[in-house]
Amino acid sequence: MNCPKIPCLCCEVICCPGLAASANRIFIMQRLHIQPDPCDEYIICCSNIMQIVACFVRICCDDPGLADCFTYAADLMFCITLACMNTQVNFEVEKNAATHGEWPTLMRKEERKVEMA
Repeated sequence: MNCPKIPCLCCEVICCPGLAASANRIFIMQRLHIQPDPCDEYIICCSNIMQIVACFVRICCDDPGLADCFTYAADLMFCITLACMNTQVNFEVEKNAATHGEWPTLMRKEERKVEMA
């Protein structure tokens, strides 16, 4: 088995999967000049709010069963949202004519200057 060349990426994916997926989604959208869909933003916002509410219920509620229900619902929403983000990224990489089925690369300084002009 080959070890990854960049262990920081492994740590990012294991410790912060939501941030890793969000960063990939934003990178692909910026690189391919795709405008975010307002519905996607609402779903992501709803997932974030559910996580916050679950934390408040866990802190303020005396019933651990109720707190668990909120946590499970928030975690389920997070997993669904994460799956949707990853599916969107995969679809754009595979089906977008600009990518030809390959991941876009980071722009070099020269390319940024040309694109800004």
